[in-house]
Amino acid sequence: MGISEKKMREILGRDINVSELTERRLQDTYRMLKDKPSGDKRRNYYKKNLRIAAVVAAIICFAIPGVVYASVKSGFFEGMFGNKTKKSTEVIHREIDDGKGNTVAVDIPSKEYVPVDEEKAETIIGQWVMDEPITRKIGEHTLTVNSFAYDKNGALMYFTLEREGGVTALIGDMDTNLTKGAYFTEDADFYFAVESTSGVIGAENTYIDIEKSTEEKLYCSSYILWPEHLNDDDTIQLVIDKYPAPSRELNEAATEEDERIWWEQTQTERITLTDKGQIPVQCIDLGADGYIEYSPVSISIDMSKGLGLSEEEAGDPYYMKHLEIRYKDGSSYVISDDAENINNSGYVLGTDEGYKAAFNRLVEPEQITEIIVNEVGFPVQ
Repeated sequence: MGISEKKMREILGRDINVSELTERRLQDTYRMLKDKPSGDKRRNYYKKNLRIAAVVAAIICFAIPGVVYASVKSGFFEGMFGNKTKKSTEVIHREIDDGKGNTVAVDIPSKEYVPVDEEKAETIIGQWVMDEPITRKIGEHTLTVNSFAYDKNGALMYFTLEREGGVTALIGDMDTNLTKGAYFTEDADFYFAVESTSGVIGAENTYIDIEKSTEEKLYCSSYILWPEHLNDDDTIQLVIDKYPAPSRELNEAATEEDERIWWEQTQTERITLTDKGQIPVQCIDLGADGYIEYSPVSISIDMSKGLGLSEEEAGDPYYMKHLEIRYKDGSSYVISDDAENINNSGYVLGTDEGYKAAFNRLVEPEQITEIIVNEVGFPVQ
């Protein structure tokens, strides 16, 4: 985008003017703003996330199964797709501050969690789920990635973060679970994200398992979406930036030179998360290079084809009014519906490639008969 980090901070620090359109978009509190890094992508992306974390934090949580399953992936399956500790919620009406002392009414959409058949989950995606946990000591915190799996449009990561005396780097509670997810604090002296070997940085939403977590150990689930398609041979790395001091000092940097020195002193570690490869995706051809791609865990839709939207509108989640998957047995999975205020996704993202969503339940591609986008039905052959 050709914008400096200092300028980005100035823009993000301005007072918010709430227009009629903005008020309408505040109703879509579960939707993440489009964020496609450019230039020194990782540096700008991390910095921007640190600056706006308290406003639009991104992460989502995983529950832990109540019974022991024969697979080491049991916590992952239950956490990503189950309902043992995740509670379904009705529409919640709230008022928020618009940044200028005014209040704006918003509705947090209803969300439904359903049971997961772990044996079926093993059959559908088990071969692509990471087998062994990865643990790293980062200052006073310990990060453990217990499970990870991905396709060309998104990924799922189940992890814990712990610290003796209490976790200080990440904040998450019931409120963040209902809205934008957990976020890194200004006390954090590190940041981590996932990135493909071709340089695509994952945008994510993290949910904290309130029932399982303690002050000293957080159990977290991240639904991740790629702003760009991955290459077929892309593998995924966990990228950890270890800062020279708490991140508040970077936010308070007076000059670009101060910021440059900060980043020169930051240590970066890259860890390959899995060699399992990508979960396969299926594709519906919309003509003229348009597509709907879907897998058991995510969907990507080129909304500029067959829906009467411009290319600019097609990359904006605001224009997704209804998304539904219909199955052979007559049942359906309503991923989102504006009119009914429903959001059954793990995370959504608007990109130059179109609309993407991570599922909050496991989908069986071979059982799908039709995918409904707004008022248009696309049959699955």
